[in-house]
Amino acid sequence: MPRPPADQPLLTPERIVAAALRMIDQDGVEALSTRKLAAALGVSSKAVYHYYATKDELLHAVYLAILDELELPAETADSWQDGLRRLAHSFRRLAQRHPSFITDFLRPHEPAARELDVTDALYTLLRQAGLPERLVLQTGRILITFLIGYLRAELDGTFSREALQRQRTVAAQHPARYRSIPHLPMPDTGSDEDFDLALNLILAGLGAGTTEPGRP
Repeated sequence: MPRPPADQPLLTPERIVAAALRMIDQDGVEALSTRKLAAALGVSSKAVYHYYATKDELLHAVYLAILDELELPAETADSWQDGLRRLAHSFRRLAQRHPSFITDFLRPHEPAARELDVTDALYTLLRQAGLPERLVLQTGRILITFLIGYLRAELDGTFSREALQRQRTVAAQHPARYRSIPHLPMPDTGSDEDFDLALNLILAGLGAGTTEPGRP
């Protein structure tokens, strides 16, 4: 491997992670290899191994770099609803920029400090909403489940026009059995309006859920 030009920046963990993230965003995690990464950086594979001995170590570093892009709601947010909206939209933008993020988020791992920042911000906002303490954890998990499920479906094409068209085509063959599906409007894939609608429905429910089930 020839020596890199004298004016090329020195190899650093940050440069390696940034190059790996670009490769993952463009071609997926499966396309990442130390050989390809080293070639993109103009260095030897050994130089990359000096910083990251395994692919798993590198992927974890990439995940941490992605997390650093997540915007936390300011403590001076106008309301808990505004804070939750900002957090949810930041989460969605991150997943759209880096499709591998959701898979990495779900993979068992030691929680990173930035993850705990996000979790703590979420539960702080739920407390500000006036939820009973016993419901804060449950509600937080429901919100995280909604976000992960919605974003995975959005990224996988579950909500796409093509997916609905396939359903409509099959349902139209049995009109007596399927009365609504053939008449559903075609969705605007990736619509911010759809995401806001889902989020507003959840926030409206939270606003009404300031007492525990079965309690006055």
